[in-house]
Amino acid sequence: MINEIKLLHNLKSKNRNTLEDVIKLYTPYVSVVIYNTIGSVAPKEDIEEAISDTFLQLWKNTESIDEKKGCIRSYIGAVARNIAKNKLRKIVVSDELDENIASDSDSPQDILLKNEDKKFLLDMIAALGEPDSEIFIRYYYYNEKIRSISDVMNINISTVKSKLSRGKEKLKNAIMQNGRVYNE
Repeated sequence: MINEIKLLHNLKSKNRNTLEDVIKLYTPYVSVVIYNTIGSVAPKEDIEEAISDTFLQLWKNTESIDEKKGCIRSYIGAVARNIAKNKLRKIVVSDELDENIASDSDSPQDILLKNEDKKFLLDMIAALGEPDSEIFIRYYYYNEKIRSISDVMNINISTVKSKLSRGKEKLKNAIMQNGRVYNE
């Protein structure tokens, strides 16, 4: 059994050998978390960078982890998800910009408006919070099936459906409140 409290205490002491142990111990877990979030769209290099960034973030912020809770796994999982989601946002925006640059039919003003609308929508999806935003992106952006989302995220199928329905309603209201056009 892993003594996470001892590991955490040694990390807080900035013991590099402990960091190496944590990396060996948690790399498979962090890899799965990141791959499940961005594996279908990110190149291998981006996934590897996200894994490295996760451990770097852990090293920089060990002071903020509560030793009494003693759970490096949950902390590092949250860090990995956040880093992966940030990468996902960058990938989505980058892909959209590439598509828009390639389009000859749109004026620069049209491209700017589309990018603003897409950024607004991504911000609204992120504002749904977790796990709702991840469910929304998996279902509507990556076209994952509800059963697949349920299995991967370990959430009941009916819960996934209700989160999608409620999220869609929240987004519709946010869009209407901000004077944007909404097409069902």
